[in-house]
Amino acid sequence: MPVFGSRKKKSDEFNCRIFTLDAELHFTIEATTKGSTIFSLVCQTIGLREYWYFGLKFIDRTSHELNWLQLNRTIISESIEISSNSNSLKTLDSHNTTDNFNPHLLRSPPTSVSTLSLPSATNNSSRQCSKVTIELYLAVKFCPEDITYELIQDITRRLFYLQVKQDILNMNIYCPPDTAAHLASLSLQAKFGDYEQIESSSESVNLENEALLPLTCFQKIELSRSDWFARIIALWRTHALLTREEAEMSYLKHAQDLDMFGLSFFEISKMHGAQRSASQQKQTMKSTDQQQEQLDQSTIAPELWLGIDSLGIRFYKKNKLRPEVFFSWCDVKSVTAHDKKVILNLMTDKHATFAFYARKSSVSKEILDLALGNHELYMRRRQEQSIEIQQMRYFEEQQQKEKMRLLTQERKLRLQVEKQRDEIESKCIDYQQQMKEVHETLLKYQEATELLARKAHVNSEEARLQAARALEIEAQLERCKYEISRNEEEKRLYARQIHECEQVISTLVNDSIKTRKEADELKLEVSKWRVAEAAARENFLNITQHNQSVAISNATTHTQHNLAPSSTRPTTVSPPPYRPIKKTQESNSTDERAHFLEKQHKQTQLALQLQDLKNVIQSKKIEEQQTSLDKAYEESVAIGDNKYSTIQKAQSGTALRRMAMLQDL
Repeated sequence: MPVFGSRKKKSDEFNCRIFTLDAELHFTIEATTKGSTIFSLVCQTIGLREYWYFGLKFIDRTSHELNWLQLNRTIISESIEISSNSNSLKTLDSHNTTDNFNPHLLRSPPTSVSTLSLPSATNNSSRQCSKVTIELYLAVKFCPEDITYELIQDITRRLFYLQVKQDILNMNIYCPPDTAAHLASLSLQAKFGDYEQIESSSESVNLENEALLPLTCFQKIELSRSDWFARIIALWRTHALLTREEAEMSYLKHAQDLDMFGLSFFEISKMHGAQRSASQQKQTMKSTDQQQEQLDQSTIAPELWLGIDSLGIRFYKKNKLRPEVFFSWCDVKSVTAHDKKVILNLMTDKHATFAFYARKSSVSKEILDLALGNHELYMRRRQEQSIEIQQMRYFEEQQQKEKMRLLTQERKLRLQVEKQRDEIESKCIDYQQQMKEVHETLLKYQEATELLARKAHVNSEEARLQAARALEIEAQLERCKYEISRNEEEKRLYARQIHECEQVISTLVNDSIKTRKEADELKLEVSKWRVAEAAARENFLNITQHNQSVAISNATTHTQHNLAPSSTRPTTVSPPPYRPIKKTQESNSTDERAHFLEKQHKQTQLALQLQDLKNVIQSKKIEEQQTSLDKAYEESVAIGDNKYSTIQKAQSGTALRRMAMLQDL
């Protein structure tokens, strides 16, 4: 593998790949380019103005550890591990890093790739093919005291959110399981939005593919993945209507209360490598430089942990959750480093010093660098804000107000559309009920018409039969008259029969006339029913056409309302097509009260779910898998301590007394 050396010319160029927390940047740089130039290019590319919180890291080619890039030094002077362009990204599982940074989890699919080039004197194609690649990592170097107030830009909050999330998932920041589940629900809200919208849409979220919880949550708690995901989804539901920015800020607010948040830990000792036996000294004289370095490291037994953050310097003895001694930056006069030795001087007395040793000289330099940077930011916060920060804060406040205005307007329009949709749905239900009643009435009319038609048909058949019978009787009468004329003797008998027949005929004729009258009346009634049926049908068709026109107009109105909030410029948003509802002051107060009650209900529901999750975790935890940090956290909860109370206890007493306690550790 090629490395930097003295044979490299100053005009040589290198491909620089910089991995941010959500993107990958490509640059072409010269060997003599300084770290500050590269860092400025990165900040300009991603639009980062709060650059003082961040730094660049690289993998040392000798120790294979991550170190901070010195901005005042050139790239060729740093011991950076490089590779050719054809080689793929190397895995870093074998690298023993000493800090809370893992580049593996930052190598997710980038959201954007940028390629820029610095001005160079040569651009030959043959030299372009021989370029080697340098890999750098943008990471959070310093944390603010109040992360919710001091971070101004949205890009800064986004990068902090991604960094803190990765540190929690990497278990570099200790997080109890119930808090980890709560933070996982906030990360889902920030990434996907409201759960109800995801559930109602055709999209589906596979939680198996999402990094939600640290691995220890599955190892120390007897809960299946499905149980964890079900409880995370239940917490996710309580974060409805939170935007991405609000969810990320809420994530940072809860993560800021974790004991190890924002801390950089180092193993230190009060022993020096020179205090060894004679045999070890002889062995050291015979060993090579690399063996001597390893032997020096083995003779420094770690006795304490040093924690550096934005508030000051902490010293830990038993675990990394409860500091034994804490010195604020206002108590610290100076921090000096020479080789592996670091000296801490206090403001109270020139003799109030504490000397300790790190594993390597590079670690002591890193301690000094972090101490100086945090102290500088600590003093800057207590001074008047610069014009640049005031302008940034003012611009960000204006942007937030504009976002809130647009969000409020969008929510009002959404509520109006939902109300109108509910009204249209109720009207549609009423129309459907009316259509059902009209349809039932029409069916009754049709049944009655069919019955009357059948009855008229039966009456007409009876009238036809009676007419046929009357014809037969008339024929018999004619035959009888013919017989009377031929047989005078039977005239009387025939006369009597004729008389009887005439009576029967008259009776039948009267019945036939009555039957015809009834048939005519039935035909009139049938015609009336048919007229009523035609009127009912016409009414049914009118109602159907009216419903179709109402549905079309409502669909048009709904489309216009959906198109109105999607505009990016507030001045080009077209007003809704319907007439806006005038609200009085009383209705506004009612809406605000309802919103407050809903928010309070969600907070109560969230607290109950978290308490239930704590009880389940307490009953399902595996005692054999509990670490010292878990036991220390349970002890702190049992006595009512938190991150801030432990700091107050470690800061109690005078600086000299705390220094004496530190000497006795």
